[in-house]
Amino acid sequence: IAGFDFGQGLGENYFLQGEAGYHRQWDSRLLDYSCYETLRYLLSNVRYWLDEYQFDGFRFDGVTSMLYHHHGIDVGFTGDYNEYFSMSTNIDAIVYLMLANKLTHDLVP
Repeated sequence: IAGFDFGQGLGENYFLQGEAGYHRQWDSRLLDYSCYETLRYLLSNVRYWLDEYQFDGFRFDGVTSMLYHHHGIDVGFTGDYNEYFSMSTNIDAIVYLMLANKLTHDLVP
């Protein structure tokens, strides 16, 4: 979906803008999970794989990068609860994972 961000307005873009939309260690764009169209696109993909190929679950890779605005870069987690749930937590990404989980459970009980 790398080409989807060219020529679109902010409300129609799948990616975060500026520095917040770039993962420097992976040299990749970062999705804007607060955008309705991004959620619609991602959830439609979940449904496609479940329906078309009868998948019964998903493995999400790079979850730390999704869950935190700092993407886990230069951050060490010691097990302190406050490190995992703080202002650095990307609530919109958590909502997406919750929606994907709910959709999967609804379609594959």
